[in-house]
Amino acid sequence: MKYYIHEKLISLHRKFYVYDEDGKKVYEISSKLISVGDKTTLYDMRGKKYAYIEERILHLMPHYDIYLEDHLVCSISKKFQLIKNDYKLTNGYKVNGNFLACNFQIKDPHGDIMGSIKRKLISIRDKYEIDIFDEKQELLALAILIAITNDVNRAQQNNAS
Repeated sequence: MKYYIHEKLISLHRKFYVYDEDGKKVYEISSKLISVGDKTTLYDMRGKKYAYIEERILHLMPHYDIYLEDHLVCSISKKFQLIKNDYKLTNGYKVNGNFLACNFQIKDPHGDIMGSIKRKLISIRDKYEIDIFDEKQELLALAILIAITNDVNRAQQNNAS
């Protein structure tokens, strides 16, 4: 399944939409305006909450917990490295690729690719192309991709200011 997001995934905590290949809105990504740490929720277009991503703030490096149906499914922590970004996921999931360019993929505990994201720079907005290869793990793959991309964009915004 292929999805698209047109905008930065995080920009002053607003709402963004995930579109399918036909241009139809499929999911809404919503971040809280005022909160300690990032809190992002993925809803369907009827308002049903599917995934919740929460940044834990009492860590040296960024750390995110991903909840599906209010159950903690995976945690993501940024590894401390001077030259490049790298992330560690729990439960055997792995990510690899070029994080700064927002081009990376997620693998499940068996090594199979669950999903990938590619940023395409167009004019003043970014366009993200998301491929989900394992429909059974679509929501988890989307949540992981959103959490890491949010973290990369936030770091780039902090470095620019």
